[in-house]
Amino acid sequence: MMISPTGKISLILVRTACLVCCLTTCMLMIACSGAHTEPVPLPQQTGLAPVGADSAGVALPASGGINGGSPGNAAQEYSAPDGQPVPARQGSVEASGLSVAPVWQPLAQRLTADGLSGPKVDALLATLAQTPTQSPMGRKMLELYKSRFMPRPPSKTPPAQRYYKGVVTEQNASLCRDFIANNNLAFSEAQARFGVPSAVAVSLLFVETRLGKVLADVPENALFTLASMAVSRQPDDISQWLPKMPGYEEHLPWFEETMPKRADWAYKEVRALVTHILQDNLDPRYLPSSIYGAVGLCQFMPSNIAAYGADGDGDGKVDLFHVPDAVASLSHYLARHGWKPGMSRAQQHKVLMTYNKSVIYANTILALADLVVKPATPAKTAAPAKAAKKDQKGKVSGGKTAPGVGNAPKGKASPGKAQPKS
Repeated sequence: MMISPTGKISLILVRTACLVCCLTTCMLMIACSGAHTEPVPLPQQTGLAPVGADSAGVALPASGGINGGSPGNAAQEYSAPDGQPVPARQGSVEASGLSVAPVWQPLAQRLTADGLSGPKVDALLATLAQTPTQSPMGRKMLELYKSRFMPRPPSKTPPAQRYYKGVVTEQNASLCRDFIANNNLAFSEAQARFGVPSAVAVSLLFVETRLGKVLADVPENALFTLASMAVSRQPDDISQWLPKMPGYEEHLPWFEETMPKRADWAYKEVRALVTHILQDNLDPRYLPSSIYGAVGLCQFMPSNIAAYGADGDGDGKVDLFHVPDAVASLSHYLARHGWKPGMSRAQQHKVLMTYNKSVIYANTILALADLVVKPATPAKTAAPAKAAKKDQKGKVSGGKTAPGVGNAPKGKASPGKAQPKS
């Protein structure tokens, strides 16, 4: 049967209308069924790896206790400066799509009370592992416990060590000279600005981190280390370490008194570190630290960064893992603690001990600095055998001389040897 052109057009319109109706019906069914599905969780958008993971990205072991801490930590509230309790921040964290583990909520509350809150702070706390590490607080309490309850008997002979072993050598002095040469502008500007000689600054960097080659003592980074200490306030929080302290059961009141003080100290460092991270836009994944959270080539505690940190390259921020900033910052610290050009050796020693309260520490830095400024002694070449002559006692002179041996004045160390112990 033949269909007229008008009929063909009508047939096409009818088919199109049917198709549209079918599609509309399907969309309505999908929309209605969607109301009964579970919401899709928001993805993590911080771009930060979990703080507290090891170098392979594996989470650290659980630290014991309930939820990785004590029941008191998870429920404790801190007060604002006006004395009013600070409410928990689950609402703001959920609204931002981030998840802060319950054990870190007391820390979040304290930061809020101190004016540190918002999505960026939540992002930092959300990177922390689900459980704290017991290591920093456990190590500190073990150190204090031994000093208080397990004192060593007094030594009959005074310690003979004057310098750190293997540090004050010509080889290390040569490394320091090369480091200054490779970063000449940073050292020269810091010396002109703060008056601290480049040899002293580089020697301090060598003692602290071997010129940046050894930046961490532990796998945890600074934020996780200090945050873990800050929430460890009761003996149960260091359950793995208590067996290392014989008789600890008899001294539980001491733990209950001492641990909150150490935790409060750690909180102040956390607060300073969070401020530093936000202000200078740093990535917490790249903050390796000492066992108690010191960071950078010059090993500053975070609370010292705001007070003594210096911008050495003019980029508007302080990055202690960057040579110009590290040199400027340590020089600023020493200058603020009394370093002045022309001061006596004893005065230099006193200033260095404000950086680390250790006589050996100050001795080593000054002795290494002496070698840095002293040109390396070139090795003497052997004289031709025929030039050797016998003296009146029958000994051969003009023969081979080992580098640095037999050339030092009496009572002084030869180049290439550690300074003598005394």
